[in-house]
Amino acid sequence: MKTIIIIAVVFVAALAVGIGVNLYTNPDFSGFGRETFPDPVVTILTGEDGEPIPRAEREDAYNWEGHPVFVVGDSLTQGARRDIENAIDGVTIDALEGRNMTQGLAILREWDESGIMTDDAIIVVCLAHNITDGTVRDAQQIIDMIRPGQSLIMMTGHGRTNMEAINGFIRSLPRAYSYITVADWDLTVAQSPSLLSSDGVHIARRQGNELYADLILRALEVAQPMP
Repeated sequence: MKTIIIIAVVFVAALAVGIGVNLYTNPDFSGFGRETFPDPVVTILTGEDGEPIPRAEREDAYNWEGHPVFVVGDSLTQGARRDIENAIDGVTIDALEGRNMTQGLAILREWDESGIMTDDAIIVVCLAHNITDGTVRDAQQIIDMIRPGQSLIMMTGHGRTNMEAINGFIRSLPRAYSYITVADWDLTVAQSPSLLSSDGVHIARRQGNELYADLILRALEVAQPMP
């Protein structure tokens, strides 16, 4: 009996020491199965082989903080609004559940015609989830709106089988346009599906909204203006 008690005491003591060491070396509890979330996936200018170059430090990156940022999006953007505003000072956001690319194009035209979308603006389009027959066409019209000095960030969608065409189109854009940056939500959130609700599309956890906002921020850090 004494032997069993001694073994139990030793075991508890060892466990306590192990926990203490883990807390000391991992104060964020990462050593206790805490989820770690992926780095946002952002692509910019393409290399000689025609493949997008992963986000990297760029000596020619301009300071996005000196430019107005406009975000047009859907329900995911709406849900992450607070986190986007916390990450990006002075950002203008127009987001609505169910919004598609056609409706987003209309909003951007209104901003442009009103004069608030200035020649040095950075436009962020998060509208790849609600697909229509005109989604790719309207995305191209948004691209055609961009003026010298402006920059465009396009975000991919995730979780629906009918978005392959728009995601493929968006990922192809840096090959043709130096001023377009891809914020790849699809590849980013695919690494942490637990952040999504049961439908596999909408964000279910606060960490998901933070990741969404961080993805936009990372894209801003490498965005380039139209020459």
